[in-house]
Amino acid sequence: MFTLLLTALYFLLFNYLIYRFPLLQLRGFKAWVSCALFNIKFAAGLLIWAIYTFYYTDKATSDVHKFYTDAEVIYSALPHNPSAYATLMTSAGNDATAPYTAQMKNWERNFDEAPINENRTVIRLNALLMLFSFNTYFIHILAMCFISLLGWVLLFNGMYQYINRPPTVLALLPLLLPSILFWASGVLKEPILVLGLGLFVYGLLSPRLWLRVACCVLGIALLLAIKFYVLVCVLHAAFAFVLLPKTTDTVKVSAKYLVLYVALAFAAFNVQHIVPRINAMQMLANKQHHSVKEAIYFNAASRIDIPQVDANAFSIIKAAPIAIWNTLMRPYIWEGRNPMMLASALENLMLIGIILLSLLYFKWQPAHLNLMLCLLLASLSYFVVIGLCTPVLGNLVRYKAPLLPLFLYAFIIMADEERLANTWQVLRRINTFCCGK
Repeated sequence: MFTLLLTALYFLLFNYLIYRFPLLQLRGFKAWVSCALFNIKFAAGLLIWAIYTFYYTDKATSDVHKFYTDAEVIYSALPHNPSAYATLMTSAGNDATAPYTAQMKNWERNFDEAPINENRTVIRLNALLMLFSFNTYFIHILAMCFISLLGWVLLFNGMYQYINRPPTVLALLPLLLPSILFWASGVLKEPILVLGLGLFVYGLLSPRLWLRVACCVLGIALLLAIKFYVLVCVLHAAFAFVLLPKTTDTVKVSAKYLVLYVALAFAAFNVQHIVPRINAMQMLANKQHHSVKEAIYFNAASRIDIPQVDANAFSIIKAAPIAIWNTLMRPYIWEGRNPMMLASALENLMLIGIILLSLLYFKWQPAHLNLMLCLLLASLSYFVVIGLCTPVLGNLVRYKAPLLPLFLYAFIIMADEERLANTWQVLRRINTFCCGK
């Protein structure tokens, strides 16, 4: 009874905050739209909890439970051993914390070349939330939904200047795809990743220097702590976006963007000659090798063949188109052997539909070209990485979700949404209902 009452209290609190404060709302849409999005996300969070509690019952290997379970170990130290709690919240631990780290199954990773152990970031966040949730799991779902909603709001509001006025439901579709709602609403890494992306994009597009610096620094810190290779992908594109001159010359922007991006990619592929400890190509090859071995060991049901890469640029570039295709188009309809796979396959058709709709109502806007290229290159670079390192379709669907909105907005910001709404009267009615215009 206490669990239900406490969950209901936080549910109402989050809804009140979203409805009350414009900073937590999607610009151009009525306040209730942001509340509705949050509530849909909470329903998705409950669904993912139910699936990985009653259908996939191994809590030790399920990300939905394993980070929370390890966080309970840290939280249990607080009443009896506050110094151990403080140590685990701020460092890898020491001899005094060994009894606690021995109980945690995910504190250490079998394979980890990242500069920061991302598992510990999520475990510590959950341990911190327990100060307010009193070990009520559903409040953690609410908190993760709120965190990811804030990320999407920042992302959308940052790009608002590039979206038609008033915005239409087309601008909202990237945030309503099933995989985006599903995977960014659980007690997982994805909500933190979404917040980091939202902060970074909002800062990148902010006209005010202090806000640009503050948001970009916070976004970089979160991305570094949760998925450093996402940071690498978006930084390349962001550097090109910032360094290019403010011009509407299409050929000039495209050519310089290509040259600059290739130069940055070349630098990334050769950084080991300056910093021997960092070898991006070798790290990518190692990660692929480990992922394939792990998929074979666990006999993953949705395992697919991926192009093998070596630690050289030619091998990676050659395999990149297949990696992008697999990421965006698979699973195919005939690969939908269970409800989740079938839903993912149908979502891919929705993805194609949104892109075709944007292209059908395409409106050339040279001032938007720089951002379009930035979003495309950031997302496609990431899709190459996960497409080369993820031999399991179920994981691939999950990993691509946080960057899908960036990919889709690259097309949407070049679409004539007003003409679309005028053509399809039902969209105009929906738009009036959501925006009041």
